[in-house]
Amino acid sequence: MRHPLFPLFVFLGAVLLEIFGFAWVGGMVGALTTVALVVVTAAIGLWIFRVQGAAHWRRMQEMLGRGELPARDVLEAWMLVLAAVLLVIPGFFSDGIGFALLVPRLRKSAAAGLLRRRAVWVAAARQSASGHRDTIEGEFRKGENDRLTDRDRQGR
Repeated sequence: MRHPLFPLFVFLGAVLLEIFGFAWVGGMVGALTTVALVVVTAAIGLWIFRVQGAAHWRRMQEMLGRGELPARDVLEAWMLVLAAVLLVIPGFFSDGIGFALLVPRLRKSAAAGLLRRRAVWVAAARQSASGHRDTIEGEFRKGENDRLTDRDRQGR
């Protein structure tokens, strides 16, 4: 069982790692160049996100238009959003993870791995996308005398 403060430790570790990265890169190339690198990587990453995100959105719309359920594509879209957030956050390690998520082959394999861990989601999505449903069509009309009494609401 995980310690309840585990997320806090992970967050603090990530912050310390980013501070270490700033200090290391700043010592190598200088403070102004370090700030410029952070801004440039964020701008480039957001531009790539914008291009890939639009293409990804169109592909998902086409799949929905054909009646397919884009389970992996929805997960990949969330990974694209995560990549954009990581690229906006100042830091070199978060930028590295963000850029890795922007590589389509890495993103697809990560999404496939996550979906394999949750095979129930995929099976449920396939079943509902195949058209086999337990839906019964019908009509309902409410008449004037169709009011529920307190006795009906209590299940008697």
